[in-house]
Amino acid sequence: MRSAQSPVTSASVRARPPGWMRDLLAAVTVLIASFGPLFRFTDVIPPIGYIIAGLPVLLMFVRRRYPWVVLAGCVACFVGASLLLDLTPFSALPTGIAVFTLATRTTRRTVIIAVLCVLVVMIPASVFHEWASLHPLTILVLVMVGFFAAAGDAIRSRRAYIEQITQRAVQAEQTREAEASRRVAEDRLRIARDLHDAVAHQISVINLHAGVASRAIDEDPDAARAALTTVSTAARRVLGEIGDLLSTLRAPDEAQPLAAAPGLRQMNELIDEFEASGLQVTSRLDGMLDDLPASIDLAGYRLIHEALTNAQKHGSELRAHVWIERSERRLRILVTNPASDRAESAVPAGHGLLGIRERVTAAGGELHAGREGATFRIDAVFPLRADADGDSTT
Repeated sequence: MRSAQSPVTSASVRARPPGWMRDLLAAVTVLIASFGPLFRFTDVIPPIGYIIAGLPVLLMFVRRRYPWVVLAGCVACFVGASLLLDLTPFSALPTGIAVFTLATRTTRRTVIIAVLCVLVVMIPASVFHEWASLHPLTILVLVMVGFFAAAGDAIRSRRAYIEQITQRAVQAEQTREAEASRRVAEDRLRIARDLHDAVAHQISVINLHAGVASRAIDEDPDAARAALTTVSTAARRVLGEIGDLLSTLRAPDEAQPLAAAPGLRQMNELIDEFEASGLQVTSRLDGMLDDLPASIDLAGYRLIHEALTNAQKHGSELRAHVWIERSERRLRILVTNPASDRAESAVPAGHGLLGIRERVTAAGGELHAGREGATFRIDAVFPLRADADGDSTT
């Protein structure tokens, strides 16, 4: 965030001289403009004249800290000069510089009111000094005070504009960082879901057949070898899936092409894998699975994957039923399996069903999961049209 603001700030600091140097320049300018004409056109300057002409010079060093006091002091010195000294075309210069300083630090409305008050005091003083209401000196006072007020207001507006641009740049940078953080969090959640979905089933298969192999290695060597072959196949498959997921974390120039995301058209292959691991699966398809939205296609595949994994791990019997119904307005997926009597809750513990619920919701669908009597049901409905009214499941 600081990097977005530092270039503008640094450039502004380099472009402007230090404050003390500007004060010194203003004081020298006032000194020359005040005493130069006096020494040239006045024969004798009374002691009070040096005070009246010299006080604005000293006030220039505190004009940024006390702008109102400096403005009042400069106006008072101008009035005093009109009564005791000769006014020159530069007599209003200290007041102009004071008005300029005030205009750079306050609002336009305040500056206008201050300028009107200053002119109400200075114009009569200049008119009294010259005994003429439209003397060029009076016009010069008007022009000088008005010019410095306008210049100060312009600089204040420019500084405000630069500050606004800087704040917008900082806010834009913060927005980009927040968006990047949100995308990182979403990617981490997506990778966690995919890793769970890809690994859970294969690890269950490995655990199941490793136990079969350990029990049958002495009594039935053939069954043990078959179980170990299944373990080896599942291990290779899960390593490949983990490799595909981890490749998404590589640098862009190191990433390898990934396989296409799975979908419901690979349901038969998925069921064959579960049946090879000992789960008996019956399936029913009503309708066609072509032209499904990609998000719904992937969410449906992952839902069946997780449901069959839970049936294999938590079901009372190694069997499950999958029913897919596709109509013009919706896609419904229902997976049932015998519920285990040992389960203390209607929904198996873990993050699998939570991740599936998030996937289904993200795809615009609704998910109902729970135990009904001796059966555990996972029922999801996805609307397939924007004007779908979200039919409730039966």
